[in-house]
Amino acid sequence: MEDKCPICQGENHCGNSLPKTHGSCWCTNKVFTEEVFREIPEEQLYKKCICEKCLACITTKK
Repeated sequence: MEDKCPICQGENHCGNSLPKTHGSCWCTNKVFTEEVFREIPEEQLYKKCICEKCLACITTKK
């Protein structure tokens, strides 16, 4: 995965793109609802990780 969030263009801190000694990504135990996927531009869907900040913003919107 690339290192930029497709929503805000900030660093996504994807652990899957780091050397294996780093461990897993921050998102491994997070829940991604359909609402999250709707926010990602279609051409970048499943190609880039979003950042933790964007995930929190989307999932806490009411």
